[in-house]
Amino acid sequence: MMDDGLCSIYKVKNVAEKGNKPVKGLTKLVGPVCYEERTVGITRYYTAMQAHVRVDRVLRIWKNTEISSQDVCIPADGQQYTIQQIQHTTDDDGLPVSDLTLERLEVTYDVTRST
Repeated sequence: MMDDGLCSIYKVKNVAEKGNKPVKGLTKLVGPVCYEERTVGITRYYTAMQAHVRVDRVLRIWKNTEISSQDVCIPADGQQYTIQQIQHTTDDDGLPVSDLTLERLEVTYDVTRST
């Protein structure tokens, strides 16, 4: 059941005014969408460590193929997380879902209102 909160997915883009020095910021791609918090299993955790990736959270959302591993997720806690991996699968009821493996950003982006 996806009732742990709402999250939004953002693209990292140049948000500077035309002619100005490029500035990376976030523009909304998807959301808000409902999510379910998943357990970061021991196998997933250590596999990620071997690839020099930190897994902070795993969120399950309804399947969305617009999202990429280049995007940023902001869940209910307001923190920004890089999407490290997306797994499109089905839940226990056979419904299509996407599992997002997230790594918390140390340096955050500004969020723009324009899309």
